[in-house]
Amino acid sequence: MKDIDMLGELATRSILLEASCHPKPGLVTPFSCGTHQDMDYTLFLKSSSVLSQGFYDIAHFSYDYEGTLKDMLPCIRTRGLEVEKRMFEVTNGVNTQKGLIFLFYLILSSSAHFLRQGELIPKIVANGVANITEDIVEKELGNLVKEKETNNLTKGEQLFLEHDITGIRGEVERGLPSVMEQGLPTLKEAYEKSGDLNDALLQTLLSLMAVVEDTNIISRGGIELFKQVQAEAREILLLGGTLSQEGREKITKLEKSFIKHNISPGGSADLLSATLFMYYIEKEL
Repeated sequence: MKDIDMLGELATRSILLEASCHPKPGLVTPFSCGTHQDMDYTLFLKSSSVLSQGFYDIAHFSYDYEGTLKDMLPCIRTRGLEVEKRMFEVTNGVNTQKGLIFLFYLILSSSAHFLRQGELIPKIVANGVANITEDIVEKELGNLVKEKETNNLTKGEQLFLEHDITGIRGEVERGLPSVMEQGLPTLKEAYEKSGDLNDALLQTLLSLMAVVEDTNIISRGGIELFKQVQAEAREILLLGGTLSQEGREKITKLEKSFIKHNISPGGSADLLSATLFMYYIEKEL
């Protein structure tokens, strides 16, 4: 198999393994719908099959693209919207992985670009994402004050206006710091210590929850609850997380608490998938 074809395969593998990881507090797993009453694991598999085809398409498009990284964003978005439309058809209108499409289309476009140049390593890919999305926060959120009175703002736009939260736009513009500085080192260390991928992924999710501006959590529960979630994730990690019995017990309690308070760390889960993809790039390409 050509390396360019493997990019799509590794992306699909990453999102499926994230979906299969358990117990993820508040999130869909093979054994729980978490706080998502409109979706389940089977629906995620159906949705992921759509994304898989899209991953192959965007990787090949970006590999053959003759322009610069800074010129790619409009083309990436156009193709992403096409896959998003198909996703909604398959899920009967349920938003299973909309944010994941945007994130992975950026990562795959950067990966394919640098694969063509023969220098595919996670740090360079992350820098490429930053180049593609240069100034995206200012361009897309900077003028929102003028539109504050409209009723058409997304949750992400509302959070920027109210709390200066930049969410995934800020994350990609800065070159995925949560993935590169937090997620990837945690995944490597946890996998080496435990030898269990599921435990390593759950440990990595907790580490991301401790630092990520997760707009899913904020939009559901507000800023104070979001800060509480970050503090709880840090506390569990200090106890050893999945690598200790006490940490595991705390994770079980956290799962029950999230369901009770309708909390879903969906933004952190998306970045967990991205972390796993970077891990596989390093190990297999």
